[in-house]
Amino acid sequence: MKSLLLSAVLISAVILISCKKDDDGGTNPASNGTVSLSYDGTNWTADLSVQAVNTNGVINVTGSDGNARQAAINLFSVTKPGTYKVGPNGSSGNSIRWTEGVDPKQTYTASFVLGSGTITITELSATNIKGTFSGTVYNTDQETKSITNGKFDAKF
Repeated sequence: MKSLLLSAVLISAVILISCKKDDDGGTNPASNGTVSLSYDGTNWTADLSVQAVNTNGVINVTGSDGNARQAAINLFSVTKPGTYKVGPNGSSGNSIRWTEGVDPKQTYTASFVLGSGTITITELSATNIKGTFSGTVYNTDQETKSITNGKFDAKF
């Protein structure tokens, strides 16, 4: 019995030792860039996936992590670098969204209905978008989060 247990332990040890973490220090293969921000003073970075789309005048950049947290910006009719408003006063549908989990009350948004903020595009080409964002976002209970130091750099 002892030899069977010892054999099982040795085999397990060999398997664990031979497993090598494959980390080349590069970006996640599911990511096309980076998204980061601070919400109410807590720093966050998308470490699971970053995706960007630019279709028919609508730009969306979304970053997510493995804990169901996600940040997204949406821009409408943006064709060049500049600072674009988010909120009921002249945002043209631009929005910032922050999600902290799967409960709908954990999704906070600033859009043409409620909230405020800015999205600044510093680089925009047919293949890439880069910029910053910040704002005050609301959930369905009218609770707010302050989004600061938002940054994105993504490939379409």
